[in-house]
Amino acid sequence: MDNFFSDERTSDPEEITRLLYKNWREQFALPLLLGVLVFGTIVLIPAINASSNLIIDAAFIIVYIITGLVTAIRFSYTIRMTVFLTGIYVLGLGELITHGVLGDSLIFFFGLIVFATLLISPRTGIWAALINIFTFAFFAFLFLNGEITPLNPYASPATLADWFSAIGVIVMFGAAVILGFQRLEKEFLGAQKQIDLTLNALKSERNNLESNVEERTQQLRKINEIGRFVAGILDPDELLPVALQRIEAEFGFYYSAFFLINISGQWAELKAATGEAGRVLRENKHQLDLNGNSAVARAIRTRVGQISLGGKADQVQIETPLLPYTRSQIVLPLITGDVIRGALEIHTTQENAFTPADLSTFQNMANEIAVALENARLFKEAQQSLSEMRATQRQYLQGAWQTLTEEKDLEYALGDNDSSVGNEMEIPLALRDQVIGQLQLVGAAEWNPEQRSLVEAIVTQAALALENARLVEESQSLAAREKLANEIIAKVWASGSMEGILQTAVRELGRSLEAAEVEIEISMDKSENEQ
Repeated sequence: MDNFFSDERTSDPEEITRLLYKNWREQFALPLLLGVLVFGTIVLIPAINASSNLIIDAAFIIVYIITGLVTAIRFSYTIRMTVFLTGIYVLGLGELITHGVLGDSLIFFFGLIVFATLLISPRTGIWAALINIFTFAFFAFLFLNGEITPLNPYASPATLADWFSAIGVIVMFGAAVILGFQRLEKEFLGAQKQIDLTLNALKSERNNLESNVEERTQQLRKINEIGRFVAGILDPDELLPVALQRIEAEFGFYYSAFFLINISGQWAELKAATGEAGRVLRENKHQLDLNGNSAVARAIRTRVGQISLGGKADQVQIETPLLPYTRSQIVLPLITGDVIRGALEIHTTQENAFTPADLSTFQNMANEIAVALENARLFKEAQQSLSEMRATQRQYLQGAWQTLTEEKDLEYALGDNDSSVGNEMEIPLALRDQVIGQLQLVGAAEWNPEQRSLVEAIVTQAALALENARLVEESQSLAAREKLANEIIAKVWASGSMEGILQTAVRELGRSLEAAEVEIEISMDKSENEQ
């Protein structure tokens, strides 16, 4: 059955119905003939024993043998059914000659109409009905005129009314069978047409679904590729142009642009755009009012993507005459968390190019770009903060070592300080990109790379050790000062009078700082004069 639906030559529902019916009849023919042979054997033997007419018996036997031959030998369907219908007619004719019209012949003749209609066609059923009518009319003439008599001497005599009644039964029931089968065939054909329409609709829907799935898969693949690519860019100024290049390479849109909200929050400034129109707009510092009615402004205000399609029902709003071929437009907000950064605007030259499903798909791309942009911004801020910290640290190291070298002579030499008698190698002592000193070596032989690497490694560790020593000394000095201050404060607080407090403060400060003279004076006049 599946071949009938898939074969292009049988795409017509009416032809499919005929082929299905033909296939059923041919499959039904052999079991029917086998059943006739089996039940015919059971009926034929008693019938021959009871019959005294050799002609009738010979006719029955010949029909049975021919039926057996067409069953055993692979004849065509038409020959097999012709033999089968002929056998039914012969049986009916034999019953009519033997018992007359009041016998069982009517059953066989009616069966002839039924099987001719069912197994071949309604037209064949009509011919079978006409043959039956002619047969009854012919034998009615012979029997009523006394030309022949029934072979069974005990058969009931038939009147003209009986013959008309038999013909009427044949006509009535034969017409019912033929018309009913035609009606059934018509209904079956209608059902087959409906099934064919349903199958075509399902096939079309399946093809559309497969096409949509394939298209959506390709879109997601391209979007994932764009997201993966921009995720590795950590420069905000580089990210947006590169993202537009990837979008152009993957989708080939007519125009694409990124708008970012400025510091005032009132305007969306064009930061990157494709094509000649994008270059001109960037040079003119193109920006859009966020309170305006542009698609970009609406997308940023509502945080919902906007689609504008071509056609009379939904005209695309063109904010600039530099894009005359725009027929469809989609604007996607750039959102990271609860913060909206701007919008991605895309134009195409095709009408009705975007659907609500596309809005959801491309919004995922905009979200990935927004996250990458936010990561790049945070990375840039972190780099700036790190640079500031390094600059501050260099200033601190420079100041600390400058003060230390002014207080102490931090120079040590071994050997003769004469660089003119050998090869000289100078290695700077650096702490976090800040040079705090220098190591100088002079040797008779030329210094090789391995020796230089060894010296550099030692100098690096020496610089770290010097810094640690300085920090230890600084912390020890700070601890000593704090200890001294705590001791003086404790002694000051231990004094019970104002004179004792002043004397203790002067004495302890002079002793601790080794001052030649220390004086404390309390005077409101001097304070007022200083003010």
